[in-house]
Amino acid sequence: MKKRVIAYHLPQFHEIKENNEWWGEGYTEWTAIKKWKPYFKGHQLRRPSELGYYNLLDSEILEKQYKIASQNGIEGFCFWTYWFGNGERLLEKPLEHLLKADSQVKYCLAWANHSWFDKSKWRLLKEQKYLGKEDYVKFFNELLPHFKNPNYLKKDNKLILSIFMAKDIPDFNLFRSTWNELAKKNGFDGFYFISDQYDLTIKDIELFDGYAHSPAMFSNRNLLEKIIERLVRYHNATFLGPVRYSYRKLMKGIYNKYAKNEKFIPTIFSGWDTTPRHANRGVMLNGFGVETFQEHVKEVFSLDTKSDFIFIKSWNEWAEGNLLEPDDVFGNKILEVIKRENGL
Repeated sequence: MKKRVIAYHLPQFHEIKENNEWWGEGYTEWTAIKKWKPYFKGHQLRRPSELGYYNLLDSEILEKQYKIASQNGIEGFCFWTYWFGNGERLLEKPLEHLLKADSQVKYCLAWANHSWFDKSKWRLLKEQKYLGKEDYVKFFNELLPHFKNPNYLKKDNKLILSIFMAKDIPDFNLFRSTWNELAKKNGFDGFYFISDQYDLTIKDIELFDGYAHSPAMFSNRNLLEKIIERLVRYHNATFLGPVRYSYRKLMKGIYNKYAKNEKFIPTIFSGWDTTPRHANRGVMLNGFGVETFQEHVKEVFSLDTKSDFIFIKSWNEWAEGNLLEPDDVFGNKILEVIKRENGL
């Protein structure tokens, strides 16, 4: 079965008033990349090549990104969208380009339903709120122009929507029924809801149409590694950081126990290095390269899953070293792995 490959897309690469207030004038995700320094001998950061340090308010960039992605076996992007409740949104401006008549970008949306923190001080920047049915209706109507866009991705006439932290929604059944009802009033068969973090302890988990489990990438850590990471990330034992793992070890067999679930959707991880964001409190995976990435991708594509979806984290999480875009280390070779494995 040929898979529908969708890559998560971060719309952080433009200035907003709030980031300027919190982090300083001119802040974007690129700020951390440009200030980065290596933390040990041989430490290398992937930096942009073909597209440069782009601004996502430039409408041509999204089109170029999609052209590159679609030529390499990726059906579309899943854009993170931020709704904190009561009409409060952030980073919504790049998505407005997608509504233009001449846009070619195929896409769906993911609700990044989490509060924003300054993790260096655990300072709350923006609180995620759940305000009930009236607010859910406002949220739907805010996104309705996207849902009506012919380029919006669907599954059997259901609008695809990924939710980052499903377990945090206190009344998911209400959210689901409200949005399904509104979708049907607008000519669709409802929503194809995906839980990005699969967890059987999530209340109402059976109400989702698909489950992913992005935390699986850390399931192969041993006890000592978990203790060290906790000390570094949460107890300021920065002399032990940054935390380093083997990419090959962490990716091996991570979905074996989930694959038989008929709703399971595997996720491909295109590298990991959070030192640009978190300095020596960061976490990185050593040994990422074309060969080890191909091993991971081949394993994911060979899984005996019922779902026809595979998600990728991510297209452009540059400050997490988690990306598919052409870079100055691998060029297009990482993308070409996806293209080959998807039979193109």
